[in-house]
Amino acid sequence: MIIGRRTISLAATFAVSLFSAAAGAQESFPSRPITVVVPFGPGTGTDVITRVIVEEMGRAMKATIVVENRPGASGQIGSEFVARARPDGYTLLVGTNSTHSANPFLFRSVRYDPVRSFAPIGRMTINPLAFLVRQESPFSSPRELLDFAKANPGRLSYGYGNTGGQVSAAMLVNMGRIDAVAVPYRTTPQAFADLMGGRIDFAFVDIAASQELIEAGKLKALGVTSPQRFRALSSVPALRETTGLQDFSLFAWLGLLAPAGTPQPVVERLNAALRNALEKGEVREQLEQRTGSIVEPTSVEEFSAFMEAQSAIWQRRIGEAGIQPE
Repeated sequence: MIIGRRTISLAATFAVSLFSAAAGAQESFPSRPITVVVPFGPGTGTDVITRVIVEEMGRAMKATIVVENRPGASGQIGSEFVARARPDGYTLLVGTNSTHSANPFLFRSVRYDPVRSFAPIGRMTINPLAFLVRQESPFSSPRELLDFAKANPGRLSYGYGNTGGQVSAAMLVNMGRIDAVAVPYRTTPQAFADLMGGRIDFAFVDIAASQELIEAGKLKALGVTSPQRFRALSSVPALRETTGLQDFSLFAWLGLLAPAGTPQPVVERLNAALRNALEKGEVREQLEQRTGSIVEPTSVEEFSAFMEAQSAIWQRRIGEAGIQPE
């Protein structure tokens, strides 16, 4: 019995030591650079927004935060990389509506589990999309484009470089009862080039990536996908204002995630840094004015519930649009 007690005592001491070491490591977090993986290319809305936010997070945490672009497969390559990373808080993912709301319903197989592979940290932004045509386009309203498309089946084409653009355009085709040719692109900037060059006729792109081109007069916005008119483009109607599109509502979103198994104190530390960055006046103003973002910080639990709700919304919209998994 004495030996048993000593064994139990030693085991308890060892467990306490391990716990103390883990707690100490979490208290000192971060002690080295953090990598934030953007699963899309440089210059995309996701990339632009991320760099604004993590710069302030790094300043507040007194840490170096490196943004690393790992584009491909609608965000799957970067997402899979983070899902397989060590769960210590030093490799994070910018998850989006593409990687976590749409991909599970657009692809027959996904390289990660959008729920089980990640630990949610917090929402970064909500981003409505703009319904775009080139500046020289003869269309000045959604109704004009829809009427032309109905009279000329198959004459118009649209491009997309992410799932937000794909699903929004498919919704327009379905709700507007038109026939248009879909042209996929690897990234949004490629779609921009062909839209401005007249090789495609319209596209849906998040305002974060398209606002500067709209303001520069290179692209024309016919509508926005938010339920109401968007403050950053107040003269542009919501698509729901067009007869036949009254149920049109969809938006992109960005959020910070860690690999599953990341210690909760580290997750909470990162959530606090993210919320502080988003609540900073100059950061919020830059996101709202420069990228057309809606900034509403969340707790870890609120973000987890938001992701669950968005998954159901995107599943329904993809099904209604008649998009078949690839």
